[in-house]
Amino acid sequence: MWQSIIPTVPENISLDEFFTEFIPEQFIHMNELLSVMDLSFLTGSDFKMQFDIEGKVYSVTFKNEKDLEVTKGSIGEPNFTVIISERDWRDAVTGKFNELADDFTGDPTSFIDARHYEALMSMNGTVNMNLKKKDGVNLPLSLIFNDEDRPAVTVNLDLLDALHLINRSATGLGLLMNGKLKYTGSMVLLIKLQNLI
Repeated sequence: MWQSIIPTVPENISLDEFFTEFIPEQFIHMNELLSVMDLSFLTGSDFKMQFDIEGKVYSVTFKNEKDLEVTKGSIGEPNFTVIISERDWRDAVTGKFNELADDFTGDPTSFIDARHYEALMSMNGTVNMNLKKKDGVNLPLSLIFNDEDRPAVTVNLDLLDALHLINRSATGLGLLMNGKLKYTGSMVLLIKLQNLI
């Protein structure tokens, strides 16, 4: 089921095509899934995401519990911002990381509920992640919550261990105690991130 929400795109897709064509098309396909979910916690609210891919910015707003709006450029006060290199973004959307997602045994829709939404909306700050890929190369990724730079935490761990956190087959504390997760900065933000996951 996890694979169904991360479909592979062509290798040569442009950023513009991905955000202005591919994302809206996929959202239409997801409408059937969204129609059976309780999204009442979003009533009267817009959920705003921003993607900064080496300085090229696209924003995606989920509106009225059922509509999607894509904007080229920044939007005011995004709830969630992802900053990533174009190479790592391209590897993600063209399926180079999909083999890792095969190990995900949870229900991806379980992240779209009132509890996770409230946890996300209560987070403020920046999580900088250095995720080590199978080839030993780091994938740097920054997540900014509710348009606040501070507090900040930097997390270092293997990409596979990050997946285990999402999969709930590992905990942040367990990885920390085993030396698999190293961090500098705000422990409070790190704990909030674990609670969000």
